Amino acid sequence: MKVSLIAIALCTLPLTAQQYPAGQLKHLSIPTLTSVRPVSAAALEIEREPQFPSIIHLKGKVEIRTPVCVVVPAKNAHMCGGYVVVRADEADLHEDSGQIDPRGSVTVTREP
Repeated sequence: MKVSLIAIALCTLPLTAQQYPAGQLKHLSIPTLTSVRPVSAAALEIEREPQFPSIIHLKGKVEIRTPVCVVVPAKNAHMCGGYVVVRADEADLHEDSGQIDPRGSVTVTREP
């Protein structure tokens, strides 16, 4: 019985490897100095410079979701609703300012 379970486990390894290919997106949550909520970024490759704040380099199927927030002076609070989503082939994201420098095929949309 143990031999057959091992054989089944070995036979299913190639199937699970095909379901999760090596080119999967990496995800990163990035707090910036200009937003109360973090920016979320996804890409095939993510490189971060060693110092903080730094520039984060994203390559391949880049998606950056920036929350849309406004200050409500009467309540002394922030109100957030929705996201601005930047999709590009490559982009640089500046942690200190939240500035995005996209390159390649770029689209910008607003999502709830």
